[in-house]
Amino acid sequence: MTLLITHENANRRLDKFLFAYFNNAPHSFIYKLLRKKRIKLNGMKATGSEILQSGDELKLYLSEETIQSCRKSKIFPKAKPLTDIIFEDENLLVINKPGGLPSQGGMSDPDHLLARIHFYLQEKGEISESFTPAICNRLDVNTSGLVICGKNLRTLQHINGLFAHRQIEKEYTAIAHGIVGKVGETVTLKGTYKKDSTTNTATIIKNNDGVDVVTTYTIQAISKNHTLLSIMPITGRSHQIRAHFASIMHPLLGDKKYGGQSTPFAPAQLLHCRRLTISQEQSWEAPLPKSFVKCIWEWFGKG
Repeated sequence: MTLLITHENANRRLDKFLFAYFNNAPHSFIYKLLRKKRIKLNGMKATGSEILQSGDELKLYLSEETIQSCRKSKIFPKAKPLTDIIFEDENLLVINKPGGLPSQGGMSDPDHLLARIHFYLQEKGEISESFTPAICNRLDVNTSGLVICGKNLRTLQHINGLFAHRQIEKEYTAIAHGIVGKVGETVTLKGTYKKDSTTNTATIIKNNDGVDVVTTYTIQAISKNHTLLSIMPITGRSHQIRAHFASIMHPLLGDKKYGGQSTPFAPAQLLHCRRLTISQEQSWEAPLPKSFVKCIWEWFGKG
């Protein structure tokens, strides 16, 4: 059997492609096929580490029965409707994730954003056998806002690369305990980051040497006990914003894990990924949740 690699799988490692294609076979079996030269790339012995290019020819020296037994139809279980789609085309899906919904699986609740995305795209007939759409940026369960999903490998790699090289500008809206500074003031926080996997919490120590986390914020408004902030994380570590404000003794409202107090309007952290910008021509903005807007009106008299 011969497979012709299309642009959809270009720049993908051969073994990753084979794992997706033979989705009902253990990885050890696929590597065994490679060692025994039962799979060849452009007529040559393959190891699995090769980077595929559009037009490459993959020959499978296997029986039709073996191929069928190593593959199964990709069917995602029914999920709750995907709501608050901000943007969609043939490559990208941008969603305004609600607070309280995990970005992807791994928790006890099978309902998560990625499950909703997969079922939504499956219903539209946009799931291929060789690639499963994935999200490019994850938000904490109780953080709301923009999440980007790559519908194909090329787009996923491109967006992930932009995030990795800090070429996507991220802007969050948050409310912190206390008065952090003067309205209009812009401050940059730097520090050394440490994550405790047992408690799933991060600690940031102020340190100008060996800095590995950077967070910039601008003060939008202040009230008697709260500060409304526009936050732009320069780096992108887990819990970075939450831990950085806890480190300066101004935890986010509702963020009990990092010392914030809950209120009738803020049962969880008031943190929302409001805008993602790649260029002047490509930027998305997500409206604040109604509960967040209510907090702003209650404490700052503005919307």
